[in-house]
Amino acid sequence: AQSRLGLLTGQAGLALEEGRVRSLPLPPTPPAGLPSSLLERRPDVRQAEQLLVSANAQIGVAKAAMFPTLSLTGLAGGQSAELSDLLRSGSRIWSLGFGLTLPLFDAGRRLAQTEQAEARQREALAAYQGAVQAAFKDVADALANLRAARESQADAEASERAATRALDLAHKRYDAGYSGYLELLDAQRTANSARLLTVANRQAQLAATVELFKALGGGWRDDELAIGTAR
Repeated sequence: AQSRLGLLTGQAGLALEEGRVRSLPLPPTPPAGLPSSLLERRPDVRQAEQLLVSANAQIGVAKAAMFPTLSLTGLAGGQSAELSDLLRSGSRIWSLGFGLTLPLFDAGRRLAQTEQAEARQREALAAYQGAVQAAFKDVADALANLRAARESQADAEASERAATRALDLAHKRYDAGYSGYLELLDAQRTANSARLLTVANRQAQLAATVELFKALGGGWRDDELAIGTAR
């Protein structure tokens, strides 16, 4: 993980000091009113959006290719030969599609290209909708995990305090000769388990916070929160 962080931050040979989970500050609780527009920053949503924009543009390109491209005027400002040929073909060519009688326009191929572009647009639209749905689900899951970890933190800390007091009392009873060593060992095991539970719960909070930042495509600012609330 340290090597990957060094690569991502452009710091070759990055070295991180060892730390304690308890010393890591917990990020603030997500404020009320976070706007859903934050999700637009997510790389997967941005990619799907750009693919949709590209697919829409391709429809325009394909449709434009079906429009006759020719010279309207000839010598001395009169009709060009191409325009005259087009008009002499009658209304049938317009209703049946260019190219059925005029190979010049190759409308059969271009019509197929338009249909393909429209199919790609529908596919891109479905992909964009899927990316947005996944983004909202990721946020919901991260918020649920973070809330669960926060709610259980108080219980974990209370259990650790109680186990620590019990261990202190077991030490005093053992030193005074009122209990055997097995009772002291049992109190130590209980205290260790309580400490591990507290640490694991704190790790869960930190992990859930990271997942929330990932789901949002980043953190949040007060000005963004104000805009979201105003909406």
